[in-house]
Amino acid sequence: MSMELLVTGGTGFVMSHVMRQWVQRGADYRVTSVDLFPADAALQDFLAPYADQVQLTEGSVTEQSLWENELRDLAPDYFIHGAAMTPNRNGSEKSQARTVVEVNVQGVLNALEWARSCKTLRRMVHVSTGSIYGDTGPDAPLPEDGFEMRSPDSLYPITKRAGELLALRYREMFDLPLVVCRLSSVYGPMDRWTPGRDFQCAPNLIVQHALQGKPIRVSGAEGVGDWLHVADVASGMLALIDANRLEPAVFNIAYGEAVSIRELIEIVAATVDGIDWQETLPEQADLVGSPDKRHGAWGAYDNSRLRALGWLPTPLDRALTSYVDWVRESMIANESK
Repeated sequence: MSMELLVTGGTGFVMSHVMRQWVQRGADYRVTSVDLFPADAALQDFLAPYADQVQLTEGSVTEQSLWENELRDLAPDYFIHGAAMTPNRNGSEKSQARTVVEVNVQGVLNALEWARSCKTLRRMVHVSTGSIYGDTGPDAPLPEDGFEMRSPDSLYPITKRAGELLALRYREMFDLPLVVCRLSSVYGPMDRWTPGRDFQCAPNLIVQHALQGKPIRVSGAEGVGDWLHVADVASGMLALIDANRLEPAVFNIAYGEAVSIRELIEIVAATVDGIDWQETLPEQADLVGSPDKRHGAWGAYDNSRLRALGWLPTPLDRALTSYVDWVRESMIANESK
């Protein structure tokens, strides 16, 4: 008997790893992805060994017709809703306001309505973000409860928090087998430009510049983040799928430690010879950290709830080194084409 997973946002960075890890479990594991955008060449190559287990469907989660027509006869065991919209750099938040709200709120509502009508569904995971946390928190890693922003100041955290609240209310009203996960800062293979992701995180920029022999100009090298390899994010989501219990309702998926930009560079320097990095003014920097922001959304997240399910993150030095190796191999492969 096959095990069926539905994901939204499947052509993106994180969800591509969720799909791959799912189908790697065995030939009877299948996944259907819904995304507004078609699969690019990188994703096709990434999923090629499992192509007969993957169904890619184009469509917008905001369109009711997608759920009523294309997904009408789908009967998955599990559902991970990862589709989201962040304002991209090609336009202002103001110019993209309607799309952000429609995807992150109406899209969630559509997903929840479909999920509660799905008779085969065993578990739904709603993917959220650490961006809903504020700037304050304890000196220890940030727990899931009590530190959400009361008055977010931009549409992304506003709408992501609204999506969370909708999901949690549906869980309660309709006894929906749902959990919410909040991601810290994610890096790793398949982090590339896509229509939904047009920025470089710190590990990506550091590794790319190091391997290309380009200088890394940094302002605020003591600025920190909770950096988690994308493979660990995907395995964390699947741990929530596999869990026997549904309490608590919200889980951080995070490394659990705050690591500075300087430390990231030092780890990469251990495997890439001749790194050239220098501290400079913010307006001249490739990478800008905020050393004064070390708590709340900026610092370490408490991952003890997920660890209690048997999940563990890969040690940072090993995870980051493996990412260096992947980027290096990708660069060599591209040069040979």
